[in-house]
Amino acid sequence: MTATGSLRHTKIEQPSADSPEKTSSAGPSGNVAEDRGAPRSGTPSSSPKREEEEDDDDEAIPAPARKRCEDPHTLRLVLLNLIRTFYLEALSRLPAARLWSTHARGVLVAGHCYGPLSPVDNILVNAIWYDTAFPRRPTADFHFGDVLEISAECIARIAHRSLEGLIACLLDLCPSLSRDEALWHLRLSKADLSQAIASASDSVSAPTQAAFLKAAEAAHHPMPRAMALFVSSVLPKVERDANRLLCVNRVLTAPGLDRLSDMLVPSPLPEHLYPPPPLVTSWVAAIIKSRIEGSKSSQESSRQLIETALCKYSQQTGQHYELHLACGIHMFIKSEAFWHINFLARPKDTAGELPIYFFAEATVPMGEDNEFLEEDIGLVLPNQTGWNWWV
Repeated sequence: MTATGSLRHTKIEQPSADSPEKTSSAGPSGNVAEDRGAPRSGTPSSSPKREEEEDDDDEAIPAPARKRCEDPHTLRLVLLNLIRTFYLEALSRLPAARLWSTHARGVLVAGHCYGPLSPVDNILVNAIWYDTAFPRRPTADFHFGDVLEISAECIARIAHRSLEGLIACLLDLCPSLSRDEALWHLRLSKADLSQAIASASDSVSAPTQAAFLKAAEAAHHPMPRAMALFVSSVLPKVERDANRLLCVNRVLTAPGLDRLSDMLVPSPLPEHLYPPPPLVTSWVAAIIKSRIEGSKSSQESSRQLIETALCKYSQQTGQHYELHLACGIHMFIKSEAFWHINFLARPKDTAGELPIYFFAEATVPMGEDNEFLEEDIGLVLPNQTGWNWWV
């Protein structure tokens, strides 16, 4: 689940969709509305009663709110950046042990942010449902192990798929919208599907199973029909209890996850929704094994760098943190090679607190077996100004 390559630095900014919309000053005919405080032409200023009567009879019809002109490409980038922050928050709310062993897969494969809840809660619910309904098949050929690192590219990919699902669902429910108009309403609603529907259609009706199927197919969900059935039929029955559990437990616990799993998959799915086992040839199996070994090596480098950085940080500040999840490690070469890594770390021996987003930079490791030493760490800081991404 890791990736390397030449990347660029992007700062994520929340879209400022809360600012009031501007209103056109033109009347229905396109002419600028008259100043209501000025006397009308041909009307004596000493006749206030007649002026009021004319005002009542000839009241100007307010012009419709004018949409802000934004380039669709800009709208899309803002939404993608926003959705990435949703994924980071969702990952931070899962307990590390269950995230590493089980739910990282669900978040990256099926944790789309569309549904009846808030975007972050949709990610959690959809991922937990998928991991419960379609658990990883045990196999003697592949030993995946724990997932300690998710690359920025992986989260960028699932964010892109979530956005495509949101657009497809909104266009199915509001067919008069153009794709650019759908982007605008999603931006205005901060990628919340329910609010985007209300904004686009003045309606609060829930999406249909057909609309969710369109969303799942556009988002390349691995089980689109099962996903559509779950979100439209199963989740509404337990929505209140699931929402209450997610609100009370900001940081989910293992028992909380078990309760959610039981709610979301109360009974086995119909047989026709289960896919046949994949046919893996020897050539494909060799590629999978090679990538698993490469991923494990990358994760070990990330883990060792993070632990060294956090040790140095605790010596500098007296604050002790431990790894929650690595969010990608990248090497850059200027005058010399150096590493940059983003990661989530939680306070040690403290239950119920969300992890904090850190970044660290280090020179090439100089220790034995290419291990990072504290003197290799040039910088380690919590990010207090928002999410920074190397994408």
